[in-house]
Amino acid sequence: MKFKANRIIYKIRGISLKWKLLIPFLSLAFIGTVTLVYIGLTSQYRLIENQERKEIQRAYQLFLWEIENTKRQMLSLSTLIAEDDTVVKLLEQRDRLQLRDKMRSLFLSLKERFGVSLIHFHVPPGRSFLRLHAPESHGEMLAYRKSIIESLRTRKPVTTLEWGLTGLAIRAVSPVVSNGHLIGSVEVGYPFGGAFLFGLKKTWGPDFTVYEKRGESTYVQLASTSERGGLFLQLKTRIVPGGTPKVLIAPKGFSNTSLLIGPILGYYGEIVGVVEIDIDRSDIKKSHQRTKEMMAFAGLAGIAMSFLLTWLIASIFVRPIREIVKEAEEIAEGTRESHLGERPEDEIGHLSKSLNKMLEVLQTRQKQIEEYARTLEQRVRERTADLVASEEKYRTLVDNLPLVVYRLQEDGTTEFINPYFTEKLGYTPEEVVGNKNFWRMVICGGREWKSSIIETCWGRTKELRTERKVRSKEGQLYIFIDQAMPMKDEKGNIKWIDGIMLDITELKRLQERALRSEEIRILGEMSARFAHEFRNPLATAGGFARRLANKLPEGGEYRKFAQIIVEEVSRLENILRIMLSSIEPVELAIGKVDMGKLLELCIHDLENDLRKRAVKLNLQIPQQLPIAQADEDLLLKALESVLGHVVAMSAPGESITLKAGKSDGSLTIDIDYRAPCLDEEDIDQFFMPRQVEAVKETAVALPLAKVIIHRHGGIIEVSKDRKGDLVNIRIEIPIK
Repeated sequence: MKFKANRIIYKIRGISLKWKLLIPFLSLAFIGTVTLVYIGLTSQYRLIENQERKEIQRAYQLFLWEIENTKRQMLSLSTLIAEDDTVVKLLEQRDRLQLRDKMRSLFLSLKERFGVSLIHFHVPPGRSFLRLHAPESHGEMLAYRKSIIESLRTRKPVTTLEWGLTGLAIRAVSPVVSNGHLIGSVEVGYPFGGAFLFGLKKTWGPDFTVYEKRGESTYVQLASTSERGGLFLQLKTRIVPGGTPKVLIAPKGFSNTSLLIGPILGYYGEIVGVVEIDIDRSDIKKSHQRTKEMMAFAGLAGIAMSFLLTWLIASIFVRPIREIVKEAEEIAEGTRESHLGERPEDEIGHLSKSLNKMLEVLQTRQKQIEEYARTLEQRVRERTADLVASEEKYRTLVDNLPLVVYRLQEDGTTEFINPYFTEKLGYTPEEVVGNKNFWRMVICGGREWKSSIIETCWGRTKELRTERKVRSKEGQLYIFIDQAMPMKDEKGNIKWIDGIMLDITELKRLQERALRSEEIRILGEMSARFAHEFRNPLATAGGFARRLANKLPEGGEYRKFAQIIVEEVSRLENILRIMLSSIEPVELAIGKVDMGKLLELCIHDLENDLRKRAVKLNLQIPQQLPIAQADEDLLLKALESVLGHVVAMSAPGESITLKAGKSDGSLTIDIDYRAPCLDEEDIDQFFMPRQVEAVKETAVALPLAKVIIHRHGGIIEVSKDRKGDLVNIRIEIPIK
C-alpha cells in the first residue's frame, strides 16, 4: 500500500512544468471563487439569521411584556378590592357568606369582561378563607403559595406567575389592612393558557406554545396556538432551558422553522415553565436558494476565464526554462566546462548566473575532496581519543552523583543503574539490569506503568516528572522525584529512556509537619479572635433572653418564643465552650510511652460507657506494641476523647473494631464503626467545634484531641465507605 502511494506521488512529480504551473493557479482560482461564493452566501445567511434572531427575540420580549401587563391589570383589580370598605369590614369580621354574596356579582363581571378566573381571600398566617371560583373549598394552609406568604409578611402587593389549585395563572395578591392592622389578603388571577396565547398570536403573528415544568428535566405541553403542537419535545437534541432564552434557526428535522425556547420565571426567579415561539421561514429559504444558484453560475464563468489566461502565460514562461534545463543536464553529467550564455536580467538570467557559479563551485569542491581523502585517517584517530576521554569523565560523574540514574528500554527492561541505586534501595545490579518486570513492579508499583512513563516518554515523546513512593529491599519507604527523558536518534526515533530520581523523603516529612503546625496555629488564632468577639454579645443576649422568659406568663405564645431563644443561646454558648477548649495551649511533656499499656488503660476507662450503650468492642491488637516518645497523659486524653465519641455515636447492639499496628516508622490505630446518620458534610467537619446532641461531652474534647495528635507529629483522618455506612478513624503517631 505504501509503495503504491509512493509511485502515485512520483508520477505526479513527473508531470511537465506547464501543468505544474497550471494546476496551482487553476486550483487557486477555483478555491478563491468558491471561497468568495461561500463568504457571500455565508454573510447573507448570517445577516438573515441575525434578523430572524432579533425578530423572534422581540416576540419573546412582547410575550414577557404581555405577562407583565396582565400582572399590572390583576394588581389593579386586587388593590381596588382590598381597599373596598365593605370587603375590609366583612373580612375583618370573618363573615364568609356575606363576603361571598357581596363579591359574587363582581367576580362574574370581571370574569366576563377581563377573563379573570379566580378571586381568593386569605387570612393570616396564610390560610384560605374564601374562593369565589370554588366557594366550597377553603380552610387549608397555603404555605406552598410563596406569593401569598410574601404579601402577608411584607404587607405589600405581590404579582407573579404561579401554580395553584386552578393551575398556572398570572396572579396578583394585595394585603387587606384595617386601622393599620393586617386582616388578610385578596388574590386575583388570570388563566395562563390557550386564550392568553391565541391573543398573542392574533396580535403579533408567531405561534406560541407553553410547557409546564414537572420535575428537574420533565416538561409537558400546557397550551399551543399551533395545530401540530410545539417542537420542543420533538427535537432530537433536547435543550435544557436556562436563565436566558435559546434561539434555534432551522433545527435538524425542521428546516422551515425558526424557534425560541425561553424560560418562564416564578416570583423568586425559579423556572416554572417554558415558552416556545415558532416563526415560518419557508420564503427566506427559497430566496437563499435562488441566490446560491446565481452565485454558482458567476463562479463557473470566472473559473473558465482564469483557465484560458493561465494556459497562455504558462506557455510563454516555460519555453526559456526548457533551454536552461538542457544546459543544467550537461553540467550534471560533467560534459560542460564553459559558462552558460548571458540572458536578460530577469529570473531566468539570475538562474543562468547561478548555474555558472555552481559550475565553478563544483570544480573547487572536487579539488577539496581529493585533499580530504589524504588527511582522513589522522583525523579519525584524534577524534576517537577525545571520545574515550569524554566517556570516562561522564561515567565518573554519574557514579558519584547522590541521585539514582537509570536507563530503560521500550519493553521495560532496565539497562543501567548507578551505584547510588544499590546504596539507597539495596538492590544489586544483577537483580535489576536485564529484568523486564523490576521497574514496573518495584519502582512504578505495577498499575500505572503503561499509562505513565512508557506512554508519556515513548508514546507522546515528552519528558515525565512525577513523585514516586518506593520501598527498599528491607521494606523502608522512600519518596523520590522521578524525571524521565526520552532520548532520540538523528531521525527523531526514541532509542531509550534516561532518568534520574532524587530522594525527598525527609523533605516531605518536614514539609507535612510544618504544614500541620501552621494549620494549627492559624486555626487557633482565628478561633481565639472569633471567640473573643462572640463571647460578650452572646452573654448579653443570653441573659436578656432568660430574664425575658422568666417575666412572661406561663403557657403564653411569646414565652415559647423567648424559650426558643434561650435554648439556641445555650447551644451557641456550648459551641463557644468547645471552641475555647480547642485553642487551649498544649505543652507536651515528652517521655517513653508503652503504647500497648496506654491502649489498655484507655479501654479500661471506657468500660462503663460500653456497658451502658450495650456496644461490643472487637480488639485486634498485637501482644507487643512499640515504645513511643510522647506525652502519656495528653495522648491518653486524646484517645479517650476519640474512642468515647465513637461509643456515644454507636447504636445499642452495634460493634466497634479497634486495630493497632506498626507501619513505616509510625504506630497506626484504626477504629471502624457504623454511623448511618453521618453524611459527607459531617465527615468533613468531624473535628470542627460544634454541638452534637447525642455526644455533648465527648464533642467538646474532639478538636483538642486532633491538636494533641498533631502536636505529637501524628495524623488523624476520618473517612466513610461510600457504598455503606462504615466510618474509619485512622491515627498515626511517630514512634521516634
